[in-house]
Amino acid sequence: MAEKWCLKDIYAGFDSAEFKADFLQIPKTVDRLNAHEIASFSDAAAAIKILEEYSEKNDRLSSFAQYVYATDTGNSDATKFIYLLDAIDAETSRMKVRLAAFLAETAEKGGDIAALSEEHGVGDYSYQLRHMAEEFCHMMSEDEETLAAQMTNTGSSAWGLLQDKLISMLTCEYTDPKTNKTQTIGINECRNFAYDANAEVRKAAYEAELEAYPKIEESCAAAMNSIKGEVNLLSGLRKYNHPLERTLFDSNMTQKTLDAMFEAIEANLQIFRDYLKTKARYLGKTSLPFYDLFAPVGASCDKKYSYDEAKDFIMRNFVQFSPGMEAVAKKAFDSDWIDVYPREGKVSGAFCGDIYSIKQFRILLNFGGNLSDIITLAHELGHGYHSMQVMQEGVLNTHYPMPLAETASTFCEMIVTNAALKTLEGDAKLQLIENSLQDATQVILDIYSRFLFEKSVFEARNDHPLSVNELNNLMISAQRAAYGDGLDPKLLHPYMWAIKPHYYSGAFSFYNFPYAFGHLLANGLYKIYEEDSAGFGKKYDEFLRVSGKMPIKESCETLGINVEDAAFWTSALDVIKGTIKQFEEF
Repeated sequence: MAEKWCLKDIYAGFDSAEFKADFLQIPKTVDRLNAHEIASFSDAAAAIKILEEYSEKNDRLSSFAQYVYATDTGNSDATKFIYLLDAIDAETSRMKVRLAAFLAETAEKGGDIAALSEEHGVGDYSYQLRHMAEEFCHMMSEDEETLAAQMTNTGSSAWGLLQDKLISMLTCEYTDPKTNKTQTIGINECRNFAYDANAEVRKAAYEAELEAYPKIEESCAAAMNSIKGEVNLLSGLRKYNHPLERTLFDSNMTQKTLDAMFEAIEANLQIFRDYLKTKARYLGKTSLPFYDLFAPVGASCDKKYSYDEAKDFIMRNFVQFSPGMEAVAKKAFDSDWIDVYPREGKVSGAFCGDIYSIKQFRILLNFGGNLSDIITLAHELGHGYHSMQVMQEGVLNTHYPMPLAETASTFCEMIVTNAALKTLEGDAKLQLIENSLQDATQVILDIYSRFLFEKSVFEARNDHPLSVNELNNLMISAQRAAYGDGLDPKLLHPYMWAIKPHYYSGAFSFYNFPYAFGHLLANGLYKIYEEDSAGFGKKYDEFLRVSGKMPIKESCETLGINVEDAAFWTSALDVIKGTIKQFEEF
């Protein structure tokens, strides 16, 4: 088993005969798609079949290029093919507008799209077709949508790639407080020191990190301004009142759901702030600086875990939920689907991506040996497990909304954490409890700060491009609003906007609240699981499998959850309150 992922099942390389053949084929498929006339529902169904063919092939090609780039941002072939594939994909906009127009007209005339879909052999996609009909009122003309997609390739997508590359190549001058020696290290390695047991190490890494950002701050600010400006412009042209409205539509989520969730969160912000104040006391401080957010707590907090220990830990706990979940993790470990350690040229953070045509997924980590890295691995395997369920569906049903994606990943975190808590005692138990609260605080307080920041950036960007100083100030303001008296207001992180890739997407804005949604929904699901563990597994797998086939509200209703009711979100927060109480009384 290797510590770098193997991509040969996707393609042997950019110069392989299979990659070349598929790359030559997809423009022809797009030409067939765009030449296809739609005068009847039978024609529409035939277009869907061509779109299926295209989506499967494009997904495979794009996945390969993106995954090569993720671990080697200097790879010129990867950069080239990402650009070329995006350009080809832009041409599908013509048929999508035409298809949406036909479906919208059919619905307006009283046609039952669900019944017609069944009649013409595309019944599995009836929700996607209804969603497409609803989207038509937000579409520009064929030419305009195609031009917008083409311009995105040299606009927001290119700026996003730039930010990835800047962060992957950014280095820090870190002075080890134990030896007083200075060394040049990558930004991801430097950020991993935030989990170190030594307070001086955490502080030195934080200072080295902040000192590094001025090298790329103007470039990141240019990327941010260009992306947010493009999104604002296109949102207006597509008759969305705000980029958030577009995100909610794409997420199959109602504004009422988002409002209910934030109503519960805002009413409970102080419990997380109080946890941080308790943590400060554990660390012998009167207030918590930003660089101590991830400080481990407990006498054994300096323990490091090998990757083999992490795998064993997860396998032992996954099997307690279901043999199927354990089997998916084992397959990923044994088949080299995971890229483990940080290195120069590799993007920051962690992610999981699937490849529909071969029914596989890949996971990228920046593993540093901390307990939180084990939980991150469980999180990404949760995405992988979700992918394996949803890939039983047709390819057009595999694009499930982000909030549900984050639910599946967080649920796997909870499986591992709660199973382990039943077997641990003393200091080891304290460490795991506190680690789970670190995660909860990130997805409630930090995500809330990111939401506030992004909202303020969109609003300011309507008027003018923002300077580095303005972006820093907006970030500090958002962190103060979220963290309140939980953190030392003089020691926050003004450059968090520069490091987080989620801000640099033109295709999906506000990639922050899905984490809060997923974490809290996972808490609610875990309560259901504890009440009926015998019958839950099959219902959960089905919930994941159909997650791309219906609105979030309806899919959650299959499990007896009303996500438009703030009471549900409050009950999910009550679970975290119980954990905070455990921590305070430990």
